[in-house]
Amino acid sequence: MGGDCSAQSAIGELAETQIKNWLAALPICSKRKNNILIPLRQVYADLYADEVIDRNPLDRIKNLPVETREPEPFSPDEIARILAQLQGQERNLIQFAFWSGLRTSELIALRWQDVDLAKQCIHVRVAKVRGNTKTTKITKTQAGMRQVTLQPEALAALLDQQTLNGAADIVFHNPRTNKPWHNDQAIRKTVWTPALKRANVKYRTPYQTRHTFASMLLSRGDNPLWVATQMGHKDWGMIRKVYGRWIA
Repeated sequence: MGGDCSAQSAIGELAETQIKNWLAALPICSKRKNNILIPLRQVYADLYADEVIDRNPLDRIKNLPVETREPEPFSPDEIARILAQLQGQERNLIQFAFWSGLRTSELIALRWQDVDLAKQCIHVRVAKVRGNTKTTKITKTQAGMRQVTLQPEALAALLDQQTLNGAADIVFHNPRTNKPWHNDQAIRKTVWTPALKRANVKYRTPYQTRHTFASMLLSRGDNPLWVATQMGHKDWGMIRKVYGRWIA
């Protein structure tokens, strides 16, 4: 009983400054810190509602500002130069990334069972986040579970990949290990960064392939609402906000 009282006392004595200092010391991005706060807020809200504590120290802890990734799409010339540095599965992976608009987590989790070459589309149903495969409904929003029309370049990448890895479950494998990619770090380190250096192209993160896809579709006059569905947004408000300068 005494132990329970001691634990209750410790929980009740947690201060806002302690939480802020703890968050500041975590070696992760602001977005992940905000994600940590979600269940922590719920725990303390329940403790307060059950009168275990007489105040909720999370009430005054606000989400940290998240730095947005400003679109800096690659030009057609830059794309060609990057792809010229790659071959086999690595080229197929990056070419597909440029022309599908998938998030990296969706890209490395893509399964052949979700590819419909006859109808020239894919169904984005799963994503691999920090090594764990989840449905896109859990990792993002229900709008994230979507059907993406295959652009000719994306279709060509899949057709070639099928000759290399068509018998596997996961579409894209690391050719060095012959296993599915674990996360985007290995792609960035062994494929992406070296290719940009060899191509003499200014470095941008692999996520910019997604921005490149959206800007290319909008620049050629595709309907912004349709582009939003291809990107996995529930409406075209995000398209207008992030990619407005490319809308004809």
